[in-house]
Amino acid sequence: LHAVRRARGSLASRAAPRRQQPVAAGAARAAPYASSASDDEASALAFIVERGYEPRLASAVIATLKDPSGWGARDGELLKTAEQLAGAWEIGADAGLGALAAAVEREMAETAGKAPVSVVIYPASGERPFTVSALEGQTLRDVCESGVDGGARILREYLECACSGVMACSTCHVYVREDWFDPANAGDSGGKLGPASEEEQDMLDLAFEPNERSRLGCQIVLSREKDGLEVSLPPGAHNLFDEFGGDRDL
Repeated sequence: LHAVRRARGSLASRAAPRRQQPVAAGAARAAPYASSASDDEASALAFIVERGYEPRLASAVIATLKDPSGWGARDGELLKTAEQLAGAWEIGADAGLGALAAAVEREMAETAGKAPVSVVIYPASGERPFTVSALEGQTLRDVCESGVDGGARILREYLECACSGVMACSTCHVYVREDWFDPANAGDSGGKLGPASEEEQDMLDLAFEPNERSRLGCQIVLSREKDGLEVSLPPGAHNLFDEFGGDRDL
């Protein structure tokens, strides 16, 4: 019961690794369109930050929208474009802003010289294991959401990541393979993963068939030392959002 209550309150109290706490629904909708190009860009930036993205990432998204070789949004149309991409953000129905931000964030990481990291995934069905490519600092959930290689596309078929990475569900539940698990390694330092934190364990208590090596993908931060990490997928998942009638604004 404690874990269920924690899950119901998590969306309002926790933020995803790269996101801040969004403003209340309707706050940005009440703002009128900007009257000048500079005001338009500032308003678009504020809108994206209000959706929970860090200012540095929001600025990079704006630059991408303005890029003539890409989106090519004209001055005076940035806020409108950002709102269209955000979709029905009040109910979690993103229309592309999340995917764009994830792609921009990945490009920023590559430019910053982040080391590539690979993770080997073992499906529960006994099918051949597959490998996903990532960058240090990303979580396994980030890879599932924004990875561009074939392994990431396969992983998306297995992991739902229903709460968008705010640790309010257990749908990114995985098992750390025995060779990569150290029960004494609290904090996941070095090349191995340790047991879940108390907060993470609250969600794992609601997961499908958890064991002592269960972890949430959104809490597994990849590093150079963890290159080659191996995890197994559970044979099923418990999605609290579905059990509460599909309402993701718990």
